[in-house]
Amino acid sequence: MAARHWLPLVVVVGGALAVTGAEAAAKKKAKGPSPIATGCTYVQAPMCFGLITSKKATYSLWNTNPWVPPGTAIDVWGTSTGPGPCGATSIQVTSWKPSKAIKCKA
Repeated sequence: MAARHWLPLVVVVGGALAVTGAEAAAKKKAKGPSPIATGCTYVQAPMCFGLITSKKATYSLWNTNPWVPPGTAIDVWGTSTGPGPCGATSIQVTSWKPSKAIKCKA
């Protein structure tokens, strides 16, 4: 008698696992990629504007649009392009947004 109830049980459990996996994949996709750097911006005169310190590393930001004011906490997405003219690793910025995770000194 129990043998004929196993097939519907397998179908129900398999369907529940498929729905749970699809929901998890949708949430992960909606989250998007992680930022390449998070930190506070500052200026290094005369030519380096938009430098960011992140986890004890310094990056120079290129093509930030719109411009990022100094002293702003930001999350940055983009591509690391290697050493730059500012003595720091350059990031070609594709997008940025203000960060709520950190506070910058005024």
